[in-house]
Amino acid sequence: MLQSTGQWQPRQWQPRQWGIAALVVAGGVGVGAWIWNHWGVEETDNAQLQAHLIEISSRVPGTISAVAVQDNQTVRAGQLLVALDPRDAQAALRLAQADWVEARSQAQAMAAQASSSASGSLAAANVASADHQVAAAELKRAGVDLRRLEFLLKQGGVSQQDVDRARAAYQQAQGQLTRSRASQQQAFASRSQVGVDQQKAAAARAKILQAAASLSTAKLQLAYTRITAPTAGRVGGRYAEVGRQVQPGQPLLTVVEAQPWVEANFKEVQLEGIHPGQRAEVSLDAFPGHLFYGRVISLAPASGARFALLPPDNATGNFTKVVQRVTVRISLDDGEDGHRIPPALAARLVPGLSATVRLRHS
Repeated sequence: MLQSTGQWQPRQWQPRQWGIAALVVAGGVGVGAWIWNHWGVEETDNAQLQAHLIEISSRVPGTISAVAVQDNQTVRAGQLLVALDPRDAQAALRLAQADWVEARSQAQAMAAQASSSASGSLAAANVASADHQVAAAELKRAGVDLRRLEFLLKQGGVSQQDVDRARAAYQQAQGQLTRSRASQQQAFASRSQVGVDQQKAAAARAKILQAAASLSTAKLQLAYTRITAPTAGRVGGRYAEVGRQVQPGQPLLTVVEAQPWVEANFKEVQLEGIHPGQRAEVSLDAFPGHLFYGRVISLAPASGARFALLPPDNATGNFTKVVQRVTVRISLDDGEDGHRIPPALAARLVPGLSATVRLRHS
C-alpha cells in the first residue's frame, strides 16, 4: 500500500488471516502424518494374543493325595503340580523287583547246570570215543591173530587149544567194542540233553529281560503318580481336588505357557506386502499406553474359511464374494533390538487380549 509520503509499506495480516494460515499448515502436517502412518502400511485390528494352553492330565488311575498349586500361580518346568496316592504303585514295584530277582536267580542256576552238563558231556564223549577206538583196534588185532592161528592149525603148526584161546579173545574184543559203542551213543545222547539245558538257560535269560521290562514299567507307573509341569507358565482352570478319583486322560488343570505371540488375520488383498521376518508394531487394547514390537514368523497355509468346521462350498449356487482372511503369526520381541517387555507387563500378557497390528512394507 502506498502512503501519503509516497513510500510502499507491507500489508499487515489480520488475526483471521493468521488463523487460516495456521489451519492450512496444520492440515498439511496432518495429511503428511497420515501419509507417513498409512502409506505402505498394512494394518488390522482383527488380532489376538495367543499362547500354548497345555492341558494337564493323569497317565495312571488313582486318588489325588495333594495339589501343590493354586489358580493363577506361576510355575517352573518340572515343578510338582498334583500328587496321586503312590501306595498301589509302590506295592507293584516291590512285586516287580521280587520277580526280577527270582528270574535272575533261576537264570544263573540254569546257566550253571547247562555249563556243568556241557563240560561233563564233553568229557564223557571224549572218553567214550577213545574207548571205542581202542576196542576197535583190539578187535582188529584179535581177528588177525585168530585167522593166523586157524591157518597154522591147518598146517599143524599150533594146537587146537591155541586157536580156542584166540577165538575167545576175539569174542571178548567184540563184546568190548559193543559196550564202547553203547557208551558212545549214550555220550551223544547226553550232548543232546546239553542242548536242551542250553535252551532252558536261554529261556531263563529271556525271563530276566521280561522281568526287567516289568520292573521298568512299575517304576514308570510310580513316577506317574507325581504330575509335574512340562514347561514354565501359569496355572489356570484347576479341577484337581484332594481325594478325587481320577482316570487316565482326565483333565486336572491347565498350564498357560509364558511365551505369547500374536495371531493377526489380514485380508487377502493385504498379503502382497507381508512376508516372514517383517517387523511389526503391536498395540494391545488392555495396555493402550504401551507399544510392542515383533516380527512376522509365518503365514497360514490356507485362509481361515478352509480351517472352519464347515468350509463354505462356492459351487452350491448361493455364492457371495467375501474377502477372505489369512492368519499371520507374529512373535513379540523380548530384548531384541532393545525392545524389552517390562517383567511386570510381561506377566500380564495373557491369551485372548485384543490387538492391533501394523506392518510396514520393507
